[in-house]
Amino acid sequence: MTKRSGSEQRRRTHAMSMRFTPEEITTIRLKADRAGTTISGLLRHALLNVEPPRAAHTPTINQKAVLKLMAEIGKIGSNINQLAKHANAGRYQEASIELAMREMVDIRMACLQALGREPSYEEEDS
Repeated sequence: MTKRSGSEQRRRTHAMSMRFTPEEITTIRLKADRAGTTISGLLRHALLNVEPPRAAHTPTINQKAVLKLMAEIGKIGSNINQLAKHANAGRYQEASIELAMREMVDIRMACLQALGREPSYEEEDS
């Protein structure tokens, strides 16, 4: 027996479309996110009273933004490290670099708090 592709195995073969206002779409997406399911699962639950399948965890827009910000902070940290090397050679003021480093640590900690995470010991030492 040849295994069929996922699209050929689907039980749901009919698609329906509906028009929504931008506000309605926002509300529907928020409700689906809060329920931890897809929009289709949410609508099936509301209309057919069937339990929606649990969707895979996807970060919210805010979490994605914070993760991107943290990646950028890492790049900035590398640049600050290069500046520190130049400062050690007497070409920059060390005090301004130390202030920038403290501010970067503060920003990083705020990002971790927004994500509900705590820094690991390895992260604090680096």
